[in-house]
Amino acid sequence: MFFYPGKTGRWSGVLLAGGAVIALLSMAMLAEAFSRSRSVSFPSLLAEHFGILPARVLLAGAAVYYGSEICVVIVKQTRMTGLFLLEKTPPQVIPAVTLLTVCFIITSGIRQIARAAELLFPAIVIPLAFILAMGLFTLDPGELLPLLHPDRPPVESLRQMPAAFGGITAAAFFAGYYDRKKLRRCLLGGTTALAVFCGLILTGCVGVFSVRGAGRLAFPLTELSRIVSVGSVSLNHRFDILYIMIYNAVTLISAGLLFYCCCVSLCGVFSVKNHSCFIFPLLPLLYIISYFSLSDDTLITLLSEWGRLAILALLIPLLFAAAAYGRRKEAQA
Repeated sequence: MFFYPGKTGRWSGVLLAGGAVIALLSMAMLAEAFSRSRSVSFPSLLAEHFGILPARVLLAGAAVYYGSEICVVIVKQTRMTGLFLLEKTPPQVIPAVTLLTVCFIITSGIRQIARAAELLFPAIVIPLAFILAMGLFTLDPGELLPLLHPDRPPVESLRQMPAAFGGITAAAFFAGYYDRKKLRRCLLGGTTALAVFCGLILTGCVGVFSVRGAGRLAFPLTELSRIVSVGSVSLNHRFDILYIMIYNAVTLISAGLLFYCCCVSLCGVFSVKNHSCFIFPLLPLLYIISYFSLSDDTLITLLSEWGRLAILALLIPLLFAAAAYGRRKEAQA
Protein backbone atom coordinates (compact mmCIF):
# COMPACT_ATOMS: atom_id res chain seq x y z
CA MET A 1 0.00 0.00 0.00
CA PHE A 2 2.93 2.33 0.60
CA PHE A 3 4.60 1.69 -2.74
CA TYR A 4 4.00 4.66 -5.00
CA PRO A 5 4.85 5.03 -8.67
CA GLY A 6 5.31 8.70 -7.76
CA LYS A 7 8.58 10.06 -9.20
CA THR A 8 8.22 7.35 -11.82
CA GLY A 9 10.79 7.18 -14.58
CA ARG A 10 11.79 4.84 -17.36
CA TRP A 11 13.91 2.87 -14.87
CA SER A 12 11.06 2.16 -12.43
CA GLY A 13 10.44 -1.35 -13.73
CA VAL A 14 14.15 -2.17 -13.43
CA LEU A 15 14.28 -0.89 -9.85
CA LEU A 16 11.17 -2.87 -8.89
CA ALA A 17 12.56 -6.06 -10.44
CA GLY A 18 15.90 -5.53 -8.71
CA GLY A 19 14.15 -4.93 -5.39
CA ALA A 20 12.15 -8.14 -5.82
CA VAL A 21 15.34 -10.14 -6.41
CA ILE A 22 16.98 -8.61 -3.33
CA ALA A 23 13.90 -9.29 -1.22
CA LEU A 24 13.54 -12.92 -2.35
CA LEU A 25 17.22 -13.70 -1.78
CA SER A 26 17.10 -11.99 1.61
CA MET A 27 14.05 -13.95 2.78
CA ALA A 28 15.60 -17.24 1.61
CA MET A 29 18.76 -16.40 3.58
CA LEU A 30 16.72 -15.41 6.63
CA ALA A 31 14.92 -18.74 6.62
CA GLU A 32 18.22 -20.59 6.35
CA ALA A 33 19.81 -18.50 9.12
CA PHE A 34 17.05 -19.44 11.55
CA SER A 35 17.00 -23.08 10.47
CA ARG A 36 20.76 -23.33 11.14
CA SER A 37 20.63 -21.57 14.52
CA ARG A 38 19.30 -22.32 17.97
CA SER A 39 17.78 -18.85 18.45
CA VAL A 40 14.11 -18.09 17.86
CA SER A 41 14.22 -14.29 18.31
CA PHE A 42 16.09 -11.86 16.09
CA PRO A 43 17.98 -10.13 18.96
CA SER A 44 19.22 -13.48 20.26
CA LEU A 45 20.13 -14.54 16.70
CA LEU A 46 22.32 -11.44 16.33
CA ALA A 47 23.93 -12.05 19.73
CA GLU A 48 24.57 -15.70 18.88
CA HIS A 49 26.51 -14.96 15.70
CA PHE A 50 27.97 -11.47 16.22
CA GLY A 51 28.35 -11.16 19.98
CA ILE A 52 26.37 -9.19 22.55
CA LEU A 53 27.90 -5.74 22.04
CA PRO A 54 27.76 -5.75 18.18
CA ALA A 55 24.21 -7.10 18.43
CA ARG A 56 23.17 -4.17 20.60
CA VAL A 57 24.70 -1.70 18.16
CA LEU A 58 22.88 -3.33 15.26
CA LEU A 59 19.60 -3.35 17.17
CA ALA A 60 20.02 0.35 17.99
CA GLY A 61 20.40 1.02 14.27
CA ALA A 62 17.34 -1.14 13.59
CA ALA A 63 15.33 0.89 16.11
CA VAL A 64 16.26 4.11 14.30
CA TYR A 65 15.31 2.53 10.98
CA TYR A 66 11.91 1.32 12.17
CA GLY A 67 11.25 4.69 13.81
CA SER A 68 11.91 6.42 10.49
CA GLU A 69 9.63 3.94 8.68
CA ILE A 70 6.83 4.72 11.15
CA CYS A 71 7.22 8.44 10.46
CA VAL A 72 7.23 7.88 6.69
CA VAL A 73 4.00 5.87 6.91
CA ILE A 74 2.30 8.48 9.11
CA VAL A 75 3.44 11.40 6.94
CA LYS A 76 2.05 9.75 3.80
CA GLN A 77 -1.23 8.96 5.51
CA THR A 78 -1.56 12.52 6.82
CA ARG A 79 -0.88 14.03 3.41
CA MET A 80 -3.29 11.73 1.62
CA THR A 81 -6.10 12.11 4.14
CA GLY A 82 -5.68 15.87 4.26
CA LEU A 83 -5.60 16.14 0.47
CA PHE A 84 -8.53 13.89 -0.43
CA LEU A 85 -10.75 13.53 2.63
CA LEU A 86 -10.21 15.93 5.55
CA GLU A 87 -9.14 19.15 3.87
CA LYS A 88 -10.03 21.36 6.83
CA THR A 89 -8.57 19.13 9.54
CA PRO A 90 -5.42 20.60 11.16
CA PRO A 91 -2.32 18.57 10.24
CA GLN A 92 -1.50 18.14 13.93
CA VAL A 93 -4.58 15.98 14.53
CA ILE A 94 -4.16 13.08 12.11
CA PRO A 95 -0.68 11.92 13.29
CA ALA A 96 -1.77 12.17 16.91
CA VAL A 97 -4.88 10.03 16.36
CA THR A 98 -2.92 7.48 14.35
CA LEU A 99 -0.13 7.11 16.91
CA LEU A 100 -2.53 6.87 19.85
CA THR A 101 -4.49 4.15 18.07
CA VAL A 102 -1.29 2.28 17.22
CA CYS A 103 -0.17 2.46 20.85
CA PHE A 104 -3.43 0.92 21.95
CA ILE A 105 -3.12 -1.85 19.36
CA ILE A 106 0.40 -2.99 20.27
CA THR A 107 0.15 -2.70 24.06
CA SER A 108 -0.82 -6.37 24.33
CA GLY A 109 1.75 -7.51 21.80
CA ILE A 110 1.75 -8.66 18.22
CA ARG A 111 -1.32 -10.92 18.39
CA GLN A 112 -3.80 -8.03 18.14
CA ILE A 113 -2.09 -6.76 14.98
CA ALA A 114 -2.10 -10.26 13.50
CA ARG A 115 -5.80 -10.76 14.26
CA ALA A 116 -6.70 -7.34 12.87
CA ALA A 117 -4.75 -8.06 9.68
CA GLU A 118 -6.43 -11.43 9.32
CA LEU A 119 -9.91 -9.94 9.75
CA LEU A 120 -9.25 -7.01 7.41
CA PHE A 121 -7.57 -9.05 4.69
CA PRO A 122 -10.73 -9.80 2.62
CA ALA A 123 -12.05 -6.25 3.09
CA ILE A 124 -8.73 -4.87 1.81
CA VAL A 125 -7.88 -7.27 -1.00
CA ILE A 126 -11.25 -7.36 -2.78
CA PRO A 127 -11.67 -3.58 -3.33
CA LEU A 128 -7.99 -3.19 -4.25
CA ALA A 129 -8.23 -6.04 -6.73
CA PHE A 130 -11.28 -4.35 -8.24
CA ILE A 131 -9.49 -1.00 -8.56
CA LEU A 132 -6.44 -2.60 -10.16
CA ALA A 133 -8.59 -4.73 -12.48
CA MET A 134 -10.42 -1.65 -13.74
CA GLY A 135 -7.13 0.18 -14.14
CA LEU A 136 -5.56 -2.68 -16.09
CA PHE A 137 -8.71 -2.94 -18.21
CA THR A 138 -8.57 0.73 -19.25
CA LEU A 139 -4.80 1.20 -19.60
CA ASP A 140 -3.07 2.07 -22.85
CA PRO A 141 -0.37 -0.54 -23.61
CA GLY A 142 1.60 2.07 -25.52
CA GLU A 143 2.24 3.97 -22.30
CA LEU A 144 4.15 0.96 -20.95
CA LEU A 145 6.75 0.96 -23.73
CA PRO A 146 9.16 3.34 -21.92
CA LEU A 147 9.38 0.80 -19.07
CA LEU A 148 10.51 -1.84 -21.58
CA HIS A 149 13.31 0.40 -22.87
CA PRO A 150 14.75 1.91 -19.71
CA ASP A 151 17.67 4.25 -19.60
CA ARG A 152 20.37 3.82 -17.00
CA PRO A 153 18.97 4.42 -13.50
CA PRO A 154 20.64 7.30 -11.66
CA VAL A 155 22.94 6.25 -8.82
CA GLU A 156 20.83 8.08 -6.22
CA SER A 157 17.84 5.89 -7.15
CA LEU A 158 19.57 2.58 -6.40
CA ARG A 159 18.81 2.90 -2.69
CA GLN A 160 15.11 2.94 -3.69
CA MET A 161 15.31 -0.59 -5.16
CA PRO A 162 13.64 -2.35 -2.21
CA ALA A 163 11.20 0.54 -1.63
CA ALA A 164 8.21 -1.73 -2.18
CA PHE A 165 9.56 -4.37 0.20
CA GLY A 166 10.42 -2.40 3.33
CA GLY A 167 7.72 -4.06 5.40
CA ILE A 168 9.16 -7.56 4.98
CA THR A 169 12.16 -6.56 7.09
CA ALA A 170 9.79 -7.09 10.04
CA ALA A 171 9.82 -10.81 9.19
CA ALA A 172 13.22 -11.02 10.88
CA PHE A 173 11.56 -10.44 14.27
CA PHE A 174 8.93 -13.16 13.86
CA ALA A 175 10.35 -15.78 11.50
CA GLY A 176 12.11 -17.69 14.28
CA TYR A 177 8.81 -18.51 16.00
CA TYR A 178 7.33 -20.09 12.89
CA ASP A 179 7.49 -23.72 11.84
CA ARG A 180 11.02 -24.16 10.45
CA LYS A 181 9.83 -26.64 7.81
CA LYS A 182 7.35 -24.16 6.33
CA LEU A 183 9.33 -20.98 6.96
CA ARG A 184 11.07 -20.71 3.59
CA ARG A 185 7.86 -21.37 1.66
CA CYS A 186 5.99 -18.81 3.78
CA LEU A 187 8.57 -16.04 3.36
CA LEU A 188 9.19 -16.62 -0.35
CA GLY A 189 5.46 -17.01 -1.11
CA GLY A 190 4.56 -13.79 0.67
CA THR A 191 7.40 -11.86 -0.98
CA THR A 192 6.46 -13.16 -4.43
CA ALA A 193 2.82 -12.16 -3.92
CA LEU A 194 3.93 -8.69 -2.84
CA ALA A 195 6.18 -8.35 -5.90
CA VAL A 196 3.32 -9.32 -8.23
CA PHE A 197 0.97 -6.89 -6.52
CA CYS A 198 3.47 -4.01 -6.79
CA GLY A 199 4.08 -4.89 -10.43
CA LEU A 200 0.34 -4.61 -11.08
CA ILE A 201 0.24 -1.22 -9.33
CA LEU A 202 3.12 0.07 -11.45
CA THR A 203 1.59 -1.33 -14.64
CA GLY A 204 -1.88 0.03 -13.91
CA CYS A 205 -0.80 3.53 -12.90
CA VAL A 206 1.73 3.96 -15.71
CA GLY A 207 -0.66 2.47 -18.27
CA VAL A 208 -3.40 4.92 -17.30
CA PHE A 209 -1.43 8.08 -16.49
CA SER A 210 1.80 7.47 -18.51
CA VAL A 211 5.32 7.52 -17.08
CA ARG A 212 5.43 11.30 -16.81
CA GLY A 213 1.87 11.58 -15.53
CA ALA A 214 2.39 9.01 -12.77
CA GLY A 215 5.66 10.70 -11.86
CA ARG A 216 3.91 14.01 -11.31
CA LEU A 217 1.18 12.56 -9.09
CA ALA A 218 1.81 12.28 -5.37
CA PHE A 219 -0.71 9.44 -4.97
CA PRO A 220 -1.28 7.71 -8.34
CA LEU A 221 -3.19 4.75 -6.93
CA THR A 222 -5.61 7.08 -5.16
CA GLU A 223 -6.14 9.00 -8.38
CA LEU A 224 -6.75 5.68 -10.14
CA SER A 225 -9.51 4.87 -7.65
CA ARG A 226 -11.18 8.18 -8.55
CA ILE A 227 -11.63 7.29 -12.22
CA VAL A 228 -12.87 3.71 -11.83
CA SER A 229 -15.76 2.85 -14.13
CA VAL A 230 -17.62 -0.29 -15.13
CA GLY A 231 -18.83 -0.06 -18.70
CA SER A 232 -20.91 3.08 -18.96
CA VAL A 233 -21.35 3.34 -15.18
CA SER A 234 -18.86 5.72 -13.61
CA LEU A 235 -17.98 5.12 -9.98
CA ASN A 236 -15.76 8.15 -9.53
CA HIS A 237 -18.27 9.97 -7.30
CA ARG A 238 -16.22 9.74 -4.12
CA PHE A 239 -15.33 6.10 -4.78
CA ASP A 240 -11.86 7.05 -3.58
CA ILE A 241 -13.27 7.30 -0.03
CA LEU A 242 -13.39 3.50 0.07
CA TYR A 243 -9.76 3.31 -0.99
CA ILE A 244 -8.71 5.93 1.60
CA MET A 245 -10.55 4.00 4.32
CA ILE A 246 -8.65 0.89 3.28
CA TYR A 247 -5.43 2.87 3.25
CA ASN A 248 -6.01 4.13 6.78
CA ALA A 249 -6.68 0.59 8.01
CA VAL A 250 -3.45 -0.62 6.42
CA THR A 251 -1.63 2.35 7.96
CA LEU A 252 -2.65 1.25 11.45
CA ILE A 253 -1.53 -2.32 10.84
CA SER A 254 1.75 -1.30 9.20
CA ALA A 255 2.59 1.38 11.76
CA GLY A 256 1.71 -1.03 14.56
CA LEU A 257 3.97 -3.72 13.16
CA LEU A 258 6.84 -1.26 12.68
CA PHE A 259 6.30 0.23 16.14
CA TYR A 260 6.45 -3.23 17.68
CA CYS A 261 9.71 -4.00 15.85
CA CYS A 262 11.15 -0.70 17.07
CA CYS A 263 10.26 -1.54 20.68
CA VAL A 264 11.63 -5.09 20.39
CA SER A 265 14.88 -3.67 19.01
CA LEU A 266 15.16 -1.40 22.02
CA CYS A 267 14.44 -4.36 24.29
CA GLY A 268 17.50 -6.06 22.82
CA VAL A 269 19.60 -2.93 23.27
CA PHE A 270 18.73 -2.47 26.96
CA SER A 271 18.13 -6.15 27.83
CA VAL A 272 14.47 -5.55 28.72
CA LYS A 273 11.85 -8.28 28.35
CA ASN A 274 8.65 -6.20 28.20
CA HIS A 275 8.32 -4.09 25.04
CA SER A 276 5.45 -1.99 26.44
CA CYS A 277 7.80 0.11 28.58
CA PHE A 278 9.08 1.81 25.41
CA ILE A 279 5.72 2.56 23.81
CA PHE A 280 4.69 5.73 25.57
CA PRO A 281 8.19 7.27 25.87
CA LEU A 282 8.54 6.89 22.08
CA LEU A 283 5.10 8.31 21.35
CA PRO A 284 5.90 12.06 21.73
CA LEU A 285 9.23 11.65 19.92
CA LEU A 286 7.62 9.96 16.91
CA TYR A 287 4.82 12.53 16.88
CA ILE A 288 7.25 15.47 16.85
CA ILE A 289 9.36 13.92 14.08
CA SER A 290 6.28 13.09 12.00
CA TYR A 291 4.82 16.57 12.41
CA PHE A 292 8.00 18.37 11.35
CA SER A 293 8.50 15.89 8.50
CA LEU A 294 5.21 16.98 6.94
CA SER A 295 7.04 19.99 5.50
CA ASP A 296 10.32 18.21 4.74
CA ASP A 297 10.61 14.43 4.90
CA THR A 298 14.09 14.18 3.36
CA LEU A 299 15.83 12.89 6.50
CA ILE A 300 13.32 10.18 7.44
CA THR A 301 13.10 9.10 3.79
CA LEU A 302 16.87 8.69 3.57
CA LEU A 303 16.97 6.77 6.86
CA SER A 304 14.18 4.44 5.76
CA GLU A 305 15.64 3.83 2.29
CA TRP A 306 19.19 3.16 3.46
CA GLY A 307 17.92 1.20 6.47
CA ARG A 308 15.84 -1.29 4.51
CA LEU A 309 18.63 -1.68 1.95
CA ALA A 310 21.14 -2.35 4.75
CA ILE A 311 18.90 -4.96 6.40
CA LEU A 312 17.91 -6.79 3.21
CA ALA A 313 21.19 -6.59 1.28
CA LEU A 314 23.78 -6.54 4.08
CA LEU A 315 22.66 -7.63 7.56
CA ILE A 316 20.62 -10.72 6.62
CA PRO A 317 23.27 -12.02 4.16
CA LEU A 318 25.90 -11.59 6.89
CA LEU A 319 23.68 -13.51 9.31
CA PHE A 320 23.27 -16.27 6.76
CA ALA A 321 27.03 -16.48 6.23
CA ALA A 322 27.69 -16.52 9.99
CA ALA A 323 25.05 -19.22 10.55
CA ALA A 324 26.45 -21.34 7.72
CA TYR A 325 29.98 -20.97 9.09
CA GLY A 326 28.85 -21.85 12.60
CA ARG A 327 27.02 -24.97 11.45
CA ARG A 328 30.03 -26.07 9.39
CA LYS A 329 32.34 -25.53 12.34
CA GLU A 330 30.09 -27.63 14.58
CA ALA A 331 30.01 -30.41 11.98
CA GLN A 332 33.79 -30.46 11.77
CA ALA A 333 34.08 -30.56 15.56
